[in-house]
Amino acid sequence: MIFNGALTKAKMSEQDKLPQSVDVGYTLLHDLLVGGQWQKADSETGTVMLKIADRIKEGWLRESDITKFPQLDLQTIDYLWVKHSQERFGFSVQSCIWKNVEQDYGKFSDAVGWRLNYRWRQYSELIFKTEAPMGHLPAAPFFKSNLAIGWAATLMPKLAQSYTIEHTV
Repeated sequence: MIFNGALTKAKMSEQDKLPQSVDVGYTLLHDLLVGGQWQKADSETGTVMLKIADRIKEGWLRESDITKFPQLDLQTIDYLWVKHSQERFGFSVQSCIWKNVEQDYGKFSDAVGWRLNYRWRQYSELIFKTEAPMGHLPAAPFFKSNLAIGWAATLMPKLAQSYTIEHTV
C-alpha cells in the first residue's frame, strides 16, 4: 500500500508527534493498536472522530461531518490502523476493497464481514481479532452513528483525495 499523503512525507516514527488538525491527541489510540486491543481501539477511533467533528455531546456523526472531516486527521487515524494491523485494517484498506467490489455496498459488507449470510451484524457481533476479514475495522464511527450504508459513498471520495492505493486484497 502506497500513501501519497502528509504521513508518508513526514516519515513518521513511533516517537514522532502524529499530525493532526485538531488537538485531540492520538496517544491512547496508538497504544491500544500497538497492544492489539482492537475493540477498545475501534471505540477510541469513534471517540476521536466525534471529538474532531465536535459531536461528543450528540454521540454520533452525520454524513456531513464525514464530508467536512479534516483530511490530516483521517490520514493519521488510517496510518495508525494500517501500520499496527500489518495492513489488515484501516480506512485505506476498506477503500481498496470498496474499489475491488465495484462500489457495491452489499458486496463490500460481505467482504469485510459486516454482513454474514445476508444478515447485517450488530456492532457487538463484529470480530475484534487479527483474524477478522481484511478491512473489518475500524467500524465504530459508522455502526454507532448508523452511518454504515452512507459511509462508503461519503468517505471513499475523501480517501481518494489523499491516497494512491496500490494494494490488492
